[in-house]
Amino acid sequence: MSEVIKSCYLSAILLLLATPVFAQKTIQGTITDASSGESLPSANISIEDTYRGTISNSDGRYTLTIPDSLLPATIMVRYLGFNTEHRTISRESARTQNFTLEPSMLELGEVVVTGEDPAISIMREVIRRKQQWRERLETYRAEAYTRQSISNDTSIVMISESVSEAFWDKEQGHREVLKSKRQTANIEASSNFAGVSYFPNLYDDNIEIAGFELVGVTHPDALKYYHFKLADYRNIDDQVVYQIEVTPARKLQPLFQGTIYVLDQEYALLEVKLKPNDVVDFPQPVKNFNAFYEQQFNNYGQAFWLPADMRIEGDIKIAMVGLEFPQIKFRQISQITNYKVNVPLPDSLYQRDEVFTVDSTSIGTDSLFVKAIKSVPLSSEEEEAYASLDSTATLEKAFKPSGFLARFIDDDEEENGEGDNPGFLSRIPGDISPAARYNRVDQLYLGLRYGIGLTDRLELDLNGGYSTGYEEWGYGGGLEYELIDSDTFDQNIGGSYKAHTATQYQSAVYGGAISSLANLLGEPNYYNYFRNEGFRLFTEFDHHETDLSATIGYNHEEHRALTLQTRYDLLGRNQPFQLNPAIEEGNLRSIDFEIGYNLGEDYNFGVTALNRLGFYIEHSDGSLGSDFDFTRYRADISWSIPTFYQRRFLSNSLDLKLTGGTFGGRLPLQKMGIIDVSATHFSPFGTLKTRQHTPYMGEQYLMLNAEHNFRSVPFEALGLSKLVEWNWGLILFGGAGKTWISDTRKQDIFDRTGYLVPETGNLHLEAGLSLNGLFGLFRVDFAQRLDQPAFMVNVSIARIF
Repeated sequence: MSEVIKSCYLSAILLLLATPVFAQKTIQGTITDASSGESLPSANISIEDTYRGTISNSDGRYTLTIPDSLLPATIMVRYLGFNTEHRTISRESARTQNFTLEPSMLELGEVVVTGEDPAISIMREVIRRKQQWRERLETYRAEAYTRQSISNDTSIVMISESVSEAFWDKEQGHREVLKSKRQTANIEASSNFAGVSYFPNLYDDNIEIAGFELVGVTHPDALKYYHFKLADYRNIDDQVVYQIEVTPARKLQPLFQGTIYVLDQEYALLEVKLKPNDVVDFPQPVKNFNAFYEQQFNNYGQAFWLPADMRIEGDIKIAMVGLEFPQIKFRQISQITNYKVNVPLPDSLYQRDEVFTVDSTSIGTDSLFVKAIKSVPLSSEEEEAYASLDSTATLEKAFKPSGFLARFIDDDEEENGEGDNPGFLSRIPGDISPAARYNRVDQLYLGLRYGIGLTDRLELDLNGGYSTGYEEWGYGGGLEYELIDSDTFDQNIGGSYKAHTATQYQSAVYGGAISSLANLLGEPNYYNYFRNEGFRLFTEFDHHETDLSATIGYNHEEHRALTLQTRYDLLGRNQPFQLNPAIEEGNLRSIDFEIGYNLGEDYNFGVTALNRLGFYIEHSDGSLGSDFDFTRYRADISWSIPTFYQRRFLSNSLDLKLTGGTFGGRLPLQKMGIIDVSATHFSPFGTLKTRQHTPYMGEQYLMLNAEHNFRSVPFEALGLSKLVEWNWGLILFGGAGKTWISDTRKQDIFDRTGYLVPETGNLHLEAGLSLNGLFGLFRVDFAQRLDQPAFMVNVSIARIF
């Protein structure tokens, strides 16, 4: 969470005490029921023959500002089930204007349904008429006010408000310009995201809710997605209002359920009260999510039915094993007024992709809140929150977690401005972290890593440690300088030096931690090793708008064989020694080039979808002073394709990963490529799951991995609600891979080192099924090899996004 601001409460009070200076008339009051005396929340108050209006708050209180040019003005107060009241307001009228509405007594018969429900024909007409007037609606602009609040189990912990101008274009969509904002003193202004563009118009065909795309109740195909049932008749003035219940007709699609109110004769939505169905849910650590949407529409006596407000209430529960946060309750109210319909919009609005922008000329002093606030009045609870919340009432304190992992969340350190270094090391600038690994060559390696930004553009990294196995120090360091830093393009240059234990081949999946754990448990080593000493110079280019990047480098290295072999097993088993083959020693001088898309996205064991393209070339020959003569090529492509149920926040998806490499010249052993396989019984996406311990190796290689993630949809279709609640899902997967090495080269390596290069021989084929999301963290893979008998059960990290 953002750091809290240190002082803004006093300035907020000063702003609230300021007085208006515009030529206008402001009235305020309360809307009540004449028969019961109870207040009427969300009553619609508008100025006749204009697109101006407001709504009452939860206590029935309202504030309305009338421009001087409109006076005298006729005020209309409307509420479903009551007669509309009209009142003329002049310059001389009192500021306090209370309205008492009489219940409408229109006699309506009982709803009797025979054959097709009347709601179906009503909704057909609603959809038809909407298409007619929407066709004529090209643009609009309007003034908007939005207030958001967040509460815990006991009280409001944050309020943010904004005054903005909203724009809509039929072809180019929404834009919003923030004019002014205000918030409680415990949050920074930069954390105030209140705005109407983030919230839906429930009259739209397609409506985005928290990343899901829901079919609207007036979508042209709404009758295919929803059941509509006429539940009752209501009235407003002398007009009938149909109360229609809405339920999803498809249980696997994200849809709404609730009640809508349709005005007779106009066949227009007057009000909706909807909530998303159970399909709108989220993966761990979100345990529970509820949201309720209410919205009123008004044509203001004109041709178009436009949103007058938006009211949202909901809650979210976040918890995982060992960590649970208090329930987060949220509430939002938006008022939209003073529409200008089918008018030209500024071209500058759509020259950038940002939906939400800030008017820097007016945001600094909250001038609109001071001079012409057109807000919905605060409730008594909100007024108390503004008065009591100060900079010490942080959101961290309000939502302090519980559980055995909660002690690792240390707010005090962040507030005190201390770094990440433990104990006395916290006094040292920069970041210090330990480095440790275990393998059959290093045995135990212990060391430290240190990094620091020397300037805004220059970074220094150092590392060092000791290998207890072959008893040598490993050390290195590097400098990187940001040469160009622009909005669209960056260039870095740098250099590094290293003297360390290196792996003979590069895995696209596993790091040292996985291999170390397997070694300590007595399992075969995934890697072979050699000693590498030398330096590298490089330059990097990044183009932000396209996510394209490129790197050019020069490598000056000395490669030395390490033949030491050790063994250790925490379980006390007497495991055989594993050969660490001797590399071809010599001096390597090479240049390399890499280009790709999204190369900054690191592999994460398949936890999230990854769209990434990478192409790499390395060349070495005698003209560079190298003892090696080769060119090697590598390509990696990872892509995720949405398939079924794309309206969901997380749709079904097909994930593909293609890895391949080839060469020219004579590749040394330490430059050959591999196909990743299961490390013991750990097999994330991007590996062949029915082979363990030792990756396939070759001068050339090609592998394709594919998996289709059905998520929880199969369990939802079968009605297995408990598995859906646990966020379990199904994944179908398959893999195919092959490596090639010439018989001559293979025999040469064996004769020199006794090492038989592990190639695939024939094409390795496999397929299987995964149970995903166990305990929110893991997946279990059941893999069957197809080209020869083999069956494996493995685990890996769950696919979450």
